[in-house]
Amino acid sequence: MSGTSARRFDDTVEGADVGDDGTVRLDPAVQSRAVLVNVERVLADHGLDRGDLVDATAFLVDIDHFDAWNEAWAEFFTGREAPARTTVAVRALPHPHLLVEVKATALMRNGG
Repeated sequence: MSGTSARRFDDTVEGADVGDDGTVRLDPAVQSRAVLVNVERVLADHGLDRGDLVDATAFLVDIDHFDAWNEAWAEFFTGREAPARTTVAVRALPHPHLLVEVKATALMRNGG
């Protein structure tokens, strides 16, 4: 799966709060958890779960958000073996409120 982010169907972003004055507050921890929930939803749509993930690449717009991303990752895989993972810093993502995006590969067993 590619381009999984915290973006909602209405084009808002979980973890991005826009105040009445237009000020935007972005929360990398909330976005990181939301991305992983969305990864799990995509997997479930195909009869898979997080145990079927074999590789993931995370794209962060600020490497200083790595701790928040790493904590969300550890929570997501508590009690499970995590897949291989790469995390890279990028200049920007397709929406100005996005802080993290994931590209992941899962293995469908038994011709699933």
